[in-house]
Amino acid sequence: MHGMEVSLWLDGKLLREGAPRLKDEVSLVCLNPRGVLELPTPAGLANPRVKDLAGKKIAIIWDGKKGGDNFCVAVEELLKTKYPTATTMRLVWGDAEAAAWAKREMDTFIYGVGDNGMGGWIQCRQVVALERLGKPGIFVVGENAIHTARMSAEDAGMPRLRIVSLPSIDYYPNRLSVERIRPVAEASIDRIIDALTRPLMPEEMNPTLKAQKKPAETVETTAESYESALEAFNQLYLERHWGDGLPLVPPTALAVRRMLAGTRRSPDEVIGRVPYRNGIATVEKIAINAVMAGAKPEYLPVIIAAMECLVEESTFTHMMSSEGSFTLMIMVSGPIAQEINMNSGVGLLGHGWRANNTIGRGVRLSLINIGYLWPGEIDMALIGRPSSHTFYTLAENMDQSPWESFNEGLGYQWEDTCVTVSTVASGGIGMRIYGGGVVEPWDARAVLGDIVKDVASDRGTFGQYKVGVANPAAHLRKHIIVIHPEFAIMLKRLGYDSKLGLRDYIYESTRVPYEELSAQEIQGINDRINTRAPDIDIFYPHDAIPESRLPVIKESLRPGGKVPVVNPEDIHIIVSGSIPGYSFGMSYFRTAHKTKLIRGATLTKWGR
Repeated sequence: MHGMEVSLWLDGKLLREGAPRLKDEVSLVCLNPRGVLELPTPAGLANPRVKDLAGKKIAIIWDGKKGGDNFCVAVEELLKTKYPTATTMRLVWGDAEAAAWAKREMDTFIYGVGDNGMGGWIQCRQVVALERLGKPGIFVVGENAIHTARMSAEDAGMPRLRIVSLPSIDYYPNRLSVERIRPVAEASIDRIIDALTRPLMPEEMNPTLKAQKKPAETVETTAESYESALEAFNQLYLERHWGDGLPLVPPTALAVRRMLAGTRRSPDEVIGRVPYRNGIATVEKIAINAVMAGAKPEYLPVIIAAMECLVEESTFTHMMSSEGSFTLMIMVSGPIAQEINMNSGVGLLGHGWRANNTIGRGVRLSLINIGYLWPGEIDMALIGRPSSHTFYTLAENMDQSPWESFNEGLGYQWEDTCVTVSTVASGGIGMRIYGGGVVEPWDARAVLGDIVKDVASDRGTFGQYKVGVANPAAHLRKHIIVIHPEFAIMLKRLGYDSKLGLRDYIYESTRVPYEELSAQEIQGINDRINTRAPDIDIFYPHDAIPESRLPVIKESLRPGGKVPVVNPEDIHIIVSGSIPGYSFGMSYFRTAHKTKLIRGATLTKWGR
């Protein structure tokens, strides 16, 4: 803000003074977009540390992330050498039976390796839970995850949890084998032993309660012109991690009141708590972020419904924090999409459409400000997320679709409008173009064959499953198949009279005859069937066969049976795009998918 004299005021209190106020100065008074946090009273570490590891039962708990197992093996070897009378128990936490045994038997534990946003945050909660069971131990993380782990411990009410970090430059390139990771374990073993055995300090047993200041309701920037005040506002919000890097619309009280006119829902209504820090999402806080995104008031009910999806389905946390470049699809199906001029034709995932772009951006800003997500702090996507400012926000093209709407396929009425939010991947199991376009000639049957082939590749999950292991190749998948109208019309002519009929064809065409399965595949399926859910596990939801599907899977595992590679309800067919257009698919683990009915709209005919 070179060349500007700017004053900053919070709730009427001067925090940063520029030049003296002039009569013709301009002030921008904006509302705070942050969600309120309710942190617990901090508890100290109550369990005395073991004085010596000799003769003790030491649990070495692997969190299931690849490479961490090799580090755990190396640590176990070192402990056996240093303490030959100690008993070591190495296990993966997702194995419920092994974890239950360790809880009963262990004297102390080492838990690791937290390696990213989700690994740092959620695995930290496992360590806190063990401390509360009366078991003293430590959490081992990569140094890139230390900030997130510390924040997680604080939010869980145990701010002085003992955490040992490994240098990222040493840990990540060398975790491929025990031999390569052994020097990293050797360099850290003394710190690990010290953290396990060092007597608790008074500040660890009685941590100081941080003063929880009530968040300022307003922020005022004052400058010699509106342009300078606007620039100061944008700079301030970005510095505080309240923005997304693009210019923001100032959320003044008047602008927020106008936004709230788009819904009859009370500004104080609590939608839920937004991961990871569980900021309280009220209608008003969502409206503030919608203003900042540049949304119109008639878009607000759509943004609220999308946020309801994100707070009601717990498995969206992976997308929010993973180092992988997962992102969201936000799809609107129903008459309100056309009424607010959402794009469902040429460029359906692109720029140039205020409704699509600002609805997605309103969700992004709400996640930043109410969930406290920020690159490098909880959100650890190493190269970022595709369409990260607006996500993949699109509408269903019902004007040109020959079939029932997406919502009708879920049991809603034609006049209902719903928002479906779903995590999708990039690369690998991410987006694939199936066919269409104007460059190469294409055939409808051949394109459908490619779709079937793509879904059939889910067979690869059969032999990959191991209890408690975070193996993306083993996670059960969903398929979002976006069919452009031209292809949909051609499929209708080929006899596929509904989306349900097309879905059932894909499902049946991808089932695998029992006789073709390898012994490893049969073992993997049976292990998956027989796995018991642990108390807390971040991988189990991705791996678990839905209970309603278990009879079908069990019945198929016999001579003459045909084993499904995907659950039929995990095949989602959407008609969107143009004529000509492209059909494409997006995949992810079968979790993190939710549909909500839009309600409470006041400025549109639909969605009321």
